[in-house]
Amino acid sequence: MIYGGCNCGNGHLTILPTGDVYACRRMQDSRVGNVFADRLADLWTGRLEAYRDYDKFAKCSKCKLKAWCRGCPAVAASCSGGDFYAADPEYWAESVEGLLAD
Repeated sequence: MIYGGCNCGNGHLTILPTGDVYACRRMQDSRVGNVFADRLADLWTGRLEAYRDYDKFAKCSKCKLKAWCRGCPAVAASCSGGDFYAADPEYWAESVEGLLAD
């Protein structure tokens, strides 16, 4: 069952003991601020917005399952030289085309 998809910067964030705030615990370069220097509300409505632009995702933006899946941007970034919006190499929807038919 597909349930909610990636929630990076959308349904969760990571705060380290140092106060550093990350959009995704799997992506070292997703640091968006520090709770000792920035208000969480400002980070949530500001810098984290970039992680919610699902229409920029290479394959996910065109997929009918975008609202439920969205792949894993951390995996995509690690396999593409750091491009958060690259295609997830573990993309599986093409193998179940019947689910995607109109």
